[in-house]
Amino acid sequence: MKIFLERKMLMVFFKDAIKSPAKVLALCFIAYFATISFVVFGLLVLLAIHWVVKEMKKKGKAILAAEADAEAARIEKEKLAARAGAEAKAEVKAAVTPAANDSSAQPAATKQYAKSAVVLPFKTGAR
Repeated sequence: MKIFLERKMLMVFFKDAIKSPAKVLALCFIAYFATISFVVFGLLVLLAIHWVVKEMKKKGKAILAAEADAEAARIEKEKLAARAGAEAKAEVKAAVTPAANDSSAQPAATKQYAKSAVVLPFKTGAR
């Protein structure tokens, strides 16, 4: 029913459109506004896509810069740790090393490691 009414309205509107200048003008305005709305919609979509792409590039550059800063900080931290470790080893080695002719020097003790929790069996109370 609804389709029939729409068709009837369109037929009345387009019937003899060329003979009536008011109908021609109305049809021209309808076509003009329809094309403008499509053009405006297309331009808005293009602007939105351009904005999204630009923001994604900006975020990508920020992430890359943050990663580069983090990597530089990590490298600097490793250098400082290595330098501090080397200085500590040099101090310990200088303090611990006995003289070559010292007969009272004891050999270095072997390290005693604590038992690992992985090696110990679980104590559950049931066998």
